[in-house]
Amino acid sequence: MDTLDTPRIHRLLTSPLGRPLETRTVERLALRGLRSEFGINRARAAADVSLGHGPAAFLEAVGTPPAPDLHPRIEAALAEYATRREAFEEANERWETAFWGDGDVDTDELVAVERQRREAADRHAQPTRLFRFLASDHLLPAVKYDVPRPDAAAHQWEGYLTNPERLYGFDGDLPTVERSRAVPGPGTRESFLRFESPSPYFETATARVYEPADEGDDDGDRSTLPTLVFNHGLGMMNDTMAYWPPEAALARPLAQEGYRVVLPDAPWHGRRETAGYYSGEPYLARAPVGMFQLFSAAALENGVLVDWAREEGAPAVAVGGLSLGGITSFHVVGHCGSWPESTRPDLAFPAGAPGVIDETLVRSRLLELLDTDDALRAAGWTPALLGEFAPLLNPPTTCGIDPERVVSFGGRRDEVAPYDTTRWLLDSWEVPDENRVEWDVGHMGVLMRLLRHDDYQRRATGELDALTERNRGKGETDAGESTPQTQ
Repeated sequence: MDTLDTPRIHRLLTSPLGRPLETRTVERLALRGLRSEFGINRARAAADVSLGHGPAAFLEAVGTPPAPDLHPRIEAALAEYATRREAFEEANERWETAFWGDGDVDTDELVAVERQRREAADRHAQPTRLFRFLASDHLLPAVKYDVPRPDAAAHQWEGYLTNPERLYGFDGDLPTVERSRAVPGPGTRESFLRFESPSPYFETATARVYEPADEGDDDGDRSTLPTLVFNHGLGMMNDTMAYWPPEAALARPLAQEGYRVVLPDAPWHGRRETAGYYSGEPYLARAPVGMFQLFSAAALENGVLVDWAREEGAPAVAVGGLSLGGITSFHVVGHCGSWPESTRPDLAFPAGAPGVIDETLVRSRLLELLDTDDALRAAGWTPALLGEFAPLLNPPTTCGIDPERVVSFGGRRDEVAPYDTTRWLLDSWEVPDENRVEWDVGHMGVLMRLLRHDDYQRRATGELDALTERNRGKGETDAGESTPQTQ
């Protein structure tokens, strides 16, 4: 039987040949390179809404000045991109039918359709060669900003600022979660989830699920799988890329070991991109409002996934995430105390996440490189005004679960997600010192630790296993106490 496999690049990056990726020099270069990478993504997003309207319309959609001398090159790039997009749309339509349709589909066909979709999606999502000339000519902004004015934002959100749980709380019944057909991976069984987002600002939420492969049983008994819901970082395109680091380094390896891992698409990311924007761009473009809209929606969607995992029989459920995903897990833990019990995680494993977002907005090296700080100032935002939105931007200063069940990972030299703000939040939650894993790295170094080492994985699975055993023991004790004794 054919199966999906993990790209060779992952084996290369995690081999001894990948050691230079952990040096400070490479980290600085990688961080600076994000501006160009985001600019290429901006070009792709503009192409999606301007195809057929010519180079001038494309440049306007990008958000850059006219450049008539570049029109011939732009025409050629757009023509090839149109071919890539058409191939992606056709592959995605076949995928939708195969994984969600009513007809019977055999396993080999599912593998072939998923492989074709990811290959076509990767070519569509990464048109670096096509638009690199625009980046080299400095015509590609990293973000097309549309920052709201502080007075307008204050008027719109004043009721939420005095009662953040209006934004971060559940209102009504939990949505029904649908699961697709499953496709075999490298020692895994992979499927897809979708459900209506509990946030009024988003529609369908999506996620990919990884579970152990069960030979000879298509369904298998997966009712006892400890589960980790792991949230990705800003700008990730997830499984619309051939290589997705959290999948290769965390989801598939842990599934092979007997765990369930759920990788959600954050709002505006991956399958949830908005036309005219690249993955995650509205989060920055509409800051700070776009930020807390994403935080609140992603947090509530995590709660739905926690509930779903419990319905599947998971004996212990954790949330975690990297960078933006770590902020999401902080918000889950901070707000879940007022949620339905079934939606509250047992454990949390945030990594590379700041604890004070309004302060991070004026200090983050990444936001400086992407001109987010300039865009905020131009719209009239000051540090003091950002501080007024702290109730919606920042995780609460009280922890909604036992703080001994929060294990945080961070880089002491992190200039993107300043680690002193993480320490401050952990102090306010009274997270024990032994639950604070600190590495002598920057922000990209935290990613490399997750990619090239297994500290995070081993700590997460160790905590999940220990809690699973305690829960099982408690269940056996409770069952014994409730069973009448016979002579």
